[in-house]
Amino acid sequence: MTGFSAAQFGLKEMIAQGWPILSVLLVCSIVSIAIIGERWIAFRKALRALPALIHRISEKTDHAGAKEEKERVANKEIRIFLLPLESGISALGTIAATTPFIGLLGTVVGIIRSFRAVSVSMAGGHAVVAAGIAEALIATAFGLFVAIPAVVFYNYFTRKLEVLEQKASLAAEEIIFDKKR
Repeated sequence: MTGFSAAQFGLKEMIAQGWPILSVLLVCSIVSIAIIGERWIAFRKALRALPALIHRISEKTDHAGAKEEKERVANKEIRIFLLPLESGISALGTIAATTPFIGLLGTVVGIIRSFRAVSVSMAGGHAVVAAGIAEALIATAFGLFVAIPAVVFYNYFTRKLEVLEQKASLAAEEIIFDKKR
């Protein structure tokens, strides 16, 4: 059983007490940073590859028959282009949605520990409760620290994906409807 005392009020001790939950949040943070970096690079490359996609759509629609077939070919090329860009975005959204709850779990566990320490020692007083609550708040803060950038970049990448799809679709429409046939 781990309890708190006034001597254990240091940050190092609080992190050690909350390590099981903080370690999960640390893993989520590392995964989130990796996804953000990889998606950042992927979207930059995709933006530079957009003219090549438009050229490919133009070439493939030249060989297509009716307007419906041209639209089908263009939509297929756009989907092929965008599909790899969706990779990891849902994981980022999951991290954004779950890490505040993991931090909240750390809060609950820390408060339970502090009240348990008070009930066992019956002499802990404010220092024991304060140490447990401080540990709990560290877990909450770290959960939010992981979640906030994940939410921001989830929304950013989702919007970038929508914009790329709109640009590609508009270019495909111009190609399909501007060709005289």
